Amino acid sequence: MKGPSVRSRGGQSVLVYLYDVFSGSGRQSASPEGLERLISNQNHSPVLNRRRARVIISRIRFLSLLCVVAFPLGFLLDMLTFDTETYVTLGITRVLMAVLFLALFFGISSGETMRDAYRALGIFFAILLTFQTMYQPLLDVTDILSITSLVAAGYALFPFLIVGCIAIFPLTIKEAVLTLILFFVIQMLVLILMPENADPDLQLGMLLTLTATAVLSAFAAISQLLYMSLLIDQASIDTLTQCYSRNSGEEIIDVQFKISKRQNTPFSIVFADLDSFKSVNDRYGHEAGDRVLSAAAANIRRNARGSDVLIRWGGEEFVILLPNTDAEGALKSIRRLRNIGLGTRPDGKMVTASFGIVDRQSANVGDWSALVEIADNQMYAVKSKGGNDIAVYSSSDATGAETAQEELAAST
Repeated sequence: MKGPSVRSRGGQSVLVYLYDVFSGSGRQSASPEGLERLISNQNHSPVLNRRRARVIISRIRFLSLLCVVAFPLGFLLDMLTFDTETYVTLGITRVLMAVLFLALFFGISSGETMRDAYRALGIFFAILLTFQTMYQPLLDVTDILSITSLVAAGYALFPFLIVGCIAIFPLTIKEAVLTLILFFVIQMLVLILMPENADPDLQLGMLLTLTATAVLSAFAAISQLLYMSLLIDQASIDTLTQCYSRNSGEEIIDVQFKISKRQNTPFSIVFADLDSFKSVNDRYGHEAGDRVLSAAAANIRRNARGSDVLIRWGGEEFVILLPNTDAEGALKSIRRLRNIGLGTRPDGKMVTASFGIVDRQSANVGDWSALVEIADNQMYAVKSKGGNDIAVYSSSDATGAETAQEELAAST
């Protein structure tokens, strides 16, 4: 029994130490969630995923644009260095790569999900590695010490440029490792394509140096991810309730709404407002009110699924996002929450709330803000009747509202 526990503690200590190295923080900053976010993106928040995807895609577009300009310009240097047959072949290859980078630049312009980012990363590195495998058999640049021209030296050091690009992107450990595996598989293929008279010691030296460069680049990429996640946490999490703040919440709703609309999947929003909360602040003080808010948020999170998102919309108002859930499923979830309870007030009475529920398909609206407004109106309908209840939007509500507006217009 002691052996596994010691190894477990030892392994955890190593992870904590690595977290401290990456973050530059004290051990108190390390947490299981923080460590897991470094390893893979399974526990990344929607905000972090979207920001990271945007960063990766924007940087790939910038690098692609640079390559569109740099690859054709390199043809002029090739023409001054190599024989006619070689520089013509290299020129055709360069033009082809430039066209591919141009297509990549325009092809990922609208991407904002991690799937789009992964696709862009894969294509970007595939183009660079393809260029290397195409020029390698044409040029004898295996012996760096014998290289006398600037252009030949550039070709010899091109693999270091490729692996250095990894440092530009915020990647998890898993993503960095998979990228490096792809890179080294290609490098082993390149070694096979090298001339038979290539010095094996030089090949091994190049491979070892590339490995060291790759490890440093991966370190930089993972460090970028950690700092990005820490900054996003500070900017997007409400410190009192540990929910998403309204600004970050609006971004998450936008993402979830677009995914639901694109994939035609259910998506529900619940607008919740704690009943008679002002009386708690007035009678018992704001500290007591803060405790009530914090406990209510904790109980909502306890009832939520892993995919659900809780946002503090303002004051005592909360918005709950339920992806892949229709109004009926959201109603079951809120009924379960009411059975669990939202906590107690300082006077011992139960905390209650008014809930408004709407799903995207029933509302049939064009943007997420309209969906939130409908849920908000449903909540106010409950509040106007005394609170502590649930209202679910249906398509008949919209018909009734349109009829009332037409009657009002006709009367005026």
